[in-house]
Amino acid sequence: MQQSEKLAASAGPLPFAGLRVLDASQGLAGPYCGMLLAQHGADVIKLEPPEGDWSRAIGQRHGSHSAIDLMGNRGKRSLAIDLKKDGAAAAVLQIAAKCDVVIESFRPGVAAKLGIGYEQVQACNPGVVYLSVSGFGQQGANANLPATDTVIQGYSGLMSLNADGEGRPRRLGFLAVDTLSALYAFQAVSAALYGRLRGLPGQHLDVSLMQSTAAFLAMKLVETSLEGESPVALNVPAGAYRTQDGWIAITLSKEAHYAALCRATDRLDLAEDPAFDSFVKRAGHAPYLQGQFAAELLRRGTDEWLKRLAQAGVVASRINTLTSWLADPNVVSGQAAPRVAEPATGGFHFPRIPGTTAPEAGDSRSHWPDIGSASHQILQEFGFSAAAAAALLKPAAATA
Repeated sequence: MQQSEKLAASAGPLPFAGLRVLDASQGLAGPYCGMLLAQHGADVIKLEPPEGDWSRAIGQRHGSHSAIDLMGNRGKRSLAIDLKKDGAAAAVLQIAAKCDVVIESFRPGVAAKLGIGYEQVQACNPGVVYLSVSGFGQQGANANLPATDTVIQGYSGLMSLNADGEGRPRRLGFLAVDTLSALYAFQAVSAALYGRLRGLPGQHLDVSLMQSTAAFLAMKLVETSLEGESPVALNVPAGAYRTQDGWIAITLSKEAHYAALCRATDRLDLAEDPAFDSFVKRAGHAPYLQGQFAAELLRRGTDEWLKRLAQAGVVASRINTLTSWLADPNVVSGQAAPRVAEPATGGFHFPRIPGTTAPEAGDSRSHWPDIGSASHQILQEFGFSAAAAAALLKPAAATA
């Protein structure tokens, strides 16, 4: 059945219902892309070693899960196979031959050595969309170097944009590079699948953390190319300010916003001073203006300031912790991150994927797989006999 016919015949209302994905990636960037495909209706098979994806062991364990694993594997089914075992690669190719998408995140060349590289999968599945996620890409001088989120944050210059007051580069406090790389990977896979609907061939997609971060930093890279390494900040005195009982973030994107900020803080003298009457002029007086407004904003509490700023026409928000954000009435009513049930953890908040509805309890998209929890079921679906499945899944030590 052609992909367009398969999608049309699918009973599911989600856009990727009827698609099969074999996700052999580990960590976060590849798995999170696979999770997004699952949340849009695809049947995603998570291929992992018998001991589990290494991300399951990072941080605090919750049963067979970690926070990273829970982020990247919702809605998948787990097939646990030792790819180095005799017959394992042939079995995986038998599965890959019937999948629309294959995802891997080994270093360049490793998947081929294991017997499941692009050429090997394409030979049995010419229309496959094959995604390779890596640190530096499949080609180039750095292709075989190890890379992590932190490494690419440093390599790309991202850390330098988050320097502290003394100029010390700082890592963003979450896996930003892995996450944004997954989003670009999902975009690439989605476009390739649409291309197949239009009669285009399958393809090998090369998505690297390095290139994804470059795309993410496009505005800063353009700015640096045009204005040098330290471009002028043109939104002074925007930023984070302490209040009597918390912090607020203030942004200024129009000249009118500066005048409004002066009105709200009763500093009309700063609005009337010709030294500060444009974004360009204010950029030259950043420390002074920031100090003036910092002193004013310490005089009242956050709620009072937010009311005064809104009345004056200033765009601002309280600076939340993640805990206070989760409790915010707007977040709760909008189901931005509803609490979900999960037996191993007792439940936790999980953000709704933009553009989708939160899966209902019992929906295949709402669960997290334990290691190998669907191995026998998956192998049976792909034509393996019970005996063949048992032999394939038997621990290596037990075969001696």
